[in-house]
Amino acid sequence: MANSKTSNAAPQKDIEQLNDQIATLKQDIAEISQTLSGLGKSSRDAAGDHVRERAAHLRDAGEEQLHAARQQADVLGRQAADTVRDQPAVAVGMAVGLGFLLGFVTGRK
Repeated sequence: MANSKTSNAAPQKDIEQLNDQIATLKQDIAEISQTLSGLGKSSRDAAGDHVRERAAHLRDAGEEQLHAARQQADVLGRQAADTVRDQPAVAVGMAVGLGFLLGFVTGRK
């Protein structure tokens, strides 16, 4: 009878150890899950910051290009006005020629 009690005690002890190991694994998995969640949030935040920074840079670059284009258009407009004022006959001749060319190209056949 002494043998039957020791043989029953060994499996019970193994089951308890197994239950302890399972509890430890559950805790480890929960910690890993929390770590991965934190990593995902920080990666998301970093990506969002990068996108906002890039968008601001592109907006600034676009505004600079728009400003430069407006300045160039102003310069060209003033040059055209000066040319028309200085040489009105040439300007009228060019307008007539351009009108004739556009009418010829877009005219119906």
